[in-house]
Amino acid sequence: MIQLVQTNRSGVKLPGGNFEDLLKKSLRVLRAAGVIAGESGRDGILELYFVDEDEIKELNKKFRGKDAVTDVLSFSYLEAEEFPRANLIGQIFIAPMIAKGQAAEHGLMLGEELEFLFVHGVLHVYGMDHEKAGDFRKMYGLQAKIMPDCKWGSFVEKIYQQYFGAD
Repeated sequence: MIQLVQTNRSGVKLPGGNFEDLLKKSLRVLRAAGVIAGESGRDGILELYFVDEDEIKELNKKFRGKDAVTDVLSFSYLEAEEFPRANLIGQIFIAPMIAKGQAAEHGLMLGEELEFLFVHGVLHVYGMDHEKAGDFRKMYGLQAKIMPDCKWGSFVEKIYQQYFGAD
């Protein structure tokens, strides 16, 4: 079983989120797609942190070499021989103030944007990526199965076109 532990250090009052249910649904979809083997995958703790812009920028610089603010960062320890601590399988960091701006741009509520970023982070923890066109389609295809009422389809398509051009 995966235990989700949430911490808000962002200073932003967050709307209620459906993160536990989204995690369960994400795991079901990842199992069905063959991304996770077995009934539960690897059991442990998934940490979800809501952080301010300074913290996410520092993490982005330290671990990705990018001196810029970002909306979500994920770290996976699933391939580690030993967990870094107490069965920690992964960490997801989300910057709510960045998400708030994106939500306005996408015509969404902050909670919807945070849920989208959370699922995106979960997919990264389980090894999904979007650096290549095929991987992008696979990852966002799974995200659409997890969030079938997803309102981000046109925005995701714009990102695809920006990075990979027309099919």
